[in-house]
Amino acid sequence: MQDNQDSQTLLKRRAALVSQEELMSRALRKTQRSILEIDELLNSTLPINSLPNEILVKIFRSIQTEPWILEGRLIEWSWLPIQAVCRLWRRVICSNPLSWRTITVYSRHEWLQICLERCSDVHADVTLYDGSLDTDTLAVLSQWTSAVRSLTIMNLEGHRKESFTSWLTARRWPILEKMDVAGLSHHFIDALPPADIGLTIENAPSLRDLRLQARAFHPPTEGSLYPHLRTLQLILCEWPISFGRLLDVLESMTSIEDLRLEKTFIHTVGMPDAQHARTVTLPRLRSFTLELNRYLPITLLLASLNLPAVTSVRVQIDASEQGPHTIADTLPRGRSSALNPILDAITSVYVSADEYADQYTFYDSSAGWAGPLYVSMFSGATDRFELMSRALADFVNVFSHSPITELSVSSLSAGSESVWVDVFNRFPGLEVINTRDCEPEAAHTFWAALSQTPSPSADDDDVQGAVFCPRLRLVDTVASLTVPRTEEGFWTMPRVLRARKESGHMLQVLRVYHDFPDLDHERLPEYLAEVRECVGSLER
Repeated sequence: MQDNQDSQTLLKRRAALVSQEELMSRALRKTQRSILEIDELLNSTLPINSLPNEILVKIFRSIQTEPWILEGRLIEWSWLPIQAVCRLWRRVICSNPLSWRTITVYSRHEWLQICLERCSDVHADVTLYDGSLDTDTLAVLSQWTSAVRSLTIMNLEGHRKESFTSWLTARRWPILEKMDVAGLSHHFIDALPPADIGLTIENAPSLRDLRLQARAFHPPTEGSLYPHLRTLQLILCEWPISFGRLLDVLESMTSIEDLRLEKTFIHTVGMPDAQHARTVTLPRLRSFTLELNRYLPITLLLASLNLPAVTSVRVQIDASEQGPHTIADTLPRGRSSALNPILDAITSVYVSADEYADQYTFYDSSAGWAGPLYVSMFSGATDRFELMSRALADFVNVFSHSPITELSVSSLSAGSESVWVDVFNRFPGLEVINTRDCEPEAAHTFWAALSQTPSPSADDDDVQGAVFCPRLRLVDTVASLTVPRTEEGFWTMPRVLRARKESGHMLQVLRVYHDFPDLDHERLPEYLAEVRECVGSLER
């Protein structure tokens, strides 16, 4: 009996303490709310919070950066964490639709729902990664198709592509301007054939940019979309149509401005020879890229296209098939070539030969890789000397009608005097030559060729004192005096410079990068003194 009374007493005391705890908790929460309200009032007095909301939004978004890869991890610097700083900032961010229009979903469909609701008044740019491509995410997106301006799908697995295309084409996308779909990397083997992306002008009336990457998809078979596209980029794709049908599609693309085919498998069914290829005009095309495609399709495509408005052409050729294996033989011949407007305007060219990649490259050295022309070939050369000679010889043929005044040559470790003589003969207006990034052997070959006397032409009355490239004013070179093993060869460069000076064609500037580990230091001052007497300025 006594034990029961003690238990009841303890229960009453416990209930009283619990009640007291609840009262104290309510009082604590009330105090915390009061503190937060005071903090909010204090925040409102800060100078930054006196700015208009639209200025605050610009400040917040200024910290947004593009994602980058660090040690294999995707790193993003986002403005979103700043909404946790205070209520005012969160309210400003959440009430601004533009802050939510760029939506990237890695896994959870709830994030997609939140962003679409908050940017309901503006058009959204949506990116979905493979981890988010489930039925819940697609169900959310299906409710907002009228608000999606661009849609990017990343790393779509092969077994999902049929269901994805069915879902995509079953809906109408009235304002969709850009579609970008990437399958898994080419390192992963997809045993299933590529699927038709299936888009038409009926379900995507505003689509102007289409980009397909990896083997998952190929461009639409139905052709209503092509006349409206401004950009078509195919990377690691297959386009399973005959060559004749391909030309039909290209001919319908009257609005195309950017066309990129990179490692795109083009069927050779119905492919004519270059002489019988019909001509297709792309009146608005400005940027044209053909990278790492097979030799024959590239050759015939270039021969079949008329590009009156083109300002940028990038071609990388895989010459693994049997064929001439030169850039000059790949590019269309004749003065009616689509590339002639570019070739006729180029005045400076960079020539590079990479023996390790078995590749040589030409581009406009004044504008770099982003210039009007970049052309490269994996040449199939059998040895280093062949690659070096082929690069210079091909340069002569490709730019034979271009007004070249500046030439930069890189990575040449050898070469022949006859090829350099061809360069000098074909481009007598050269004013600047740069061989600084070549081996000393290649530089010596250059000077040996420059020492020769040009063959007289029918118009030459006096060949005395004739020199190659009479306008040559600057040479930037690596020291070559350690290469020759004879006394005559040792003095090749000073002899050339003196001959040019005596003929009235002295170099204004000679830049020599040198390292003389094998040179007798007693002769170096004499050598440099001779060179210095024959040029306007010697820079070392």
